[in-house]
Amino acid sequence: MSFFFKNKPFLSFVFDIRDSSISVSAVKFENDKKPEIILCQNFEIQYQDSQDYSKYSSLMIKTLDDSVSSLKKSLIKIGNKEKIKDYRFFIGSPWTVSQSKTIKIIKDRPFEINNALLSKIIVGEELLAEKELETETQLKDWKVMLEKIIQSKINGYKVDNIFGKKTMNLAVEIFVSFIPYEIKNKLSTFISEKIGRHTKEQDNSSILSSYTFFRDMYSNKNDFIYVDIGKIITDIYVVRDDIIFGIASFPFGEEDMIQTSLSKTNLSRDVFMSYLCIGNDKNFDLTSHNNGEDMLKFGFEAWMNKLKDVLPKICTEMNIPNNLFIVPNSVVSEILVKVLSNKEDGKQFELLESKIEITSIVEGVFDSLILNGKAFPNEPHIKMDVIFLDKMLKL
Repeated sequence: MSFFFKNKPFLSFVFDIRDSSISVSAVKFENDKKPEIILCQNFEIQYQDSQDYSKYSSLMIKTLDDSVSSLKKSLIKIGNKEKIKDYRFFIGSPWTVSQSKTIKIIKDRPFEINNALLSKIIVGEELLAEKELETETQLKDWKVMLEKIIQSKINGYKVDNIFGKKTMNLAVEIFVSFIPYEIKNKLSTFISEKIGRHTKEQDNSSILSSYTFFRDMYSNKNDFIYVDIGKIITDIYVVRDDIIFGIASFPFGEEDMIQTSLSKTNLSRDVFMSYLCIGNDKNFDLTSHNNGEDMLKFGFEAWMNKLKDVLPKICTEMNIPNNLFIVPNSVVSEILVKVLSNKEDGKQFELLESKIEITSIVEGVFDSLILNGKAFPNEPHIKMDVIFLDKMLKL
C-alpha cells in the first residue's frame, strides 16, 4: 500500500496544461476506492501565437492563476471544507518536449546495476538532448522535468527491479521530459506565490499518463500509434513491444483543420461551425451535402499529409503499427474519427500502405474507472491523468 493512503482520504488539485487550454480538477483519492472527481473546469488560453513564446507562456501562467482561483471559489460554494493536500501538474506540448531512449550496456564481465552506473550514462544522454533542443527550438536552458525507467531487460528478459543485480547485458528504456527554464521558473514562482511555498507539488508528462493508460487498458496491443490532436498542435507517439519507440509533434491541429476548410467556402466562421455541430448531431438526419465530413475535407487532407510525413521519421527500423488510438473530445475530432473509421465499400484507413485499425476511446471507458466522471464530460485527458495518479499512489 502506498504511503499516501495510510492516512484518511485527501483532495488533490490535478492540472492538465495543453497548447490552448488548462483543465483543473479537485480529486479525492482513497484506498480501496476509485478516485472521485469533485469538481472539474476548463479554461481557454486565449493568446495562441507560439512564435512569441514569452508572451504565450505568460498568458498560460495567468490562465493557470485564474483556474486555481475559480476552482477554490467553486469548492467553497459546494460546501467543501477539506484542504488541498497536493498539486499535480500534467504538462504537454508546447510547454515540454518528451523523448524516449534505449540505453544498452554490454560488457565482457558481470557488473552490478546501481544508481551510480545508470546516473553517469543517463546524465550524459540528457546533456546531449538539451543541446539538441536548444539548437532545434532556439530556446536556451532546457531542464529535465521528469525522468522515468519504463522498461528494463537483463539478458533480454524483462525485469521489474534491476538494482543490485549483476549481469553482462542490460537494456533500459528511459522516458524523459524536458522543460525550458523560463517555463519552469514561471511555474515555480506561481506555485510559491499563489499556492504556497511549502505546498507539495509534482510535475508529470501528459504523454506518460496516456501511455500508461493505453498500456494497461489494452495489454493485448503491444504495438500502436497514439494521436493527440490539440487546437494548434498534434502530438504523436509510437509504441513497439510495450515501450515508447518514438515521439513527434507538428504545428497543425483542430484550428488549422477548420481554417483550411473554411478558406474553401464563402461562409462565416460562425455559420461554418454551426453546420459542423448540426451535421454531427445524431438528432438530425441530414440529406444535404453540408455534413461534417464534407465541410472538413480539405482540413483533414492537409492534416493527414502532415501525419504521413512525420510517421516514417519516428517509425525507423520498424513497420507502421496496425493499431491507432485517438481520444475525441470535440466536434472536429469526433468527425475525424468517423472519417478514419469509415469502411464502406470494403475500404479501410491506410497509412504508408499499411491498413490501420482505429480505436476511438469513448467517454465511458474513463468513467468506468472514476467516480462522478459522467458529471464532467469532454475531459478525457485529465481523466487519464487521474487514473494514472491513482495507480501510482496505490503501488
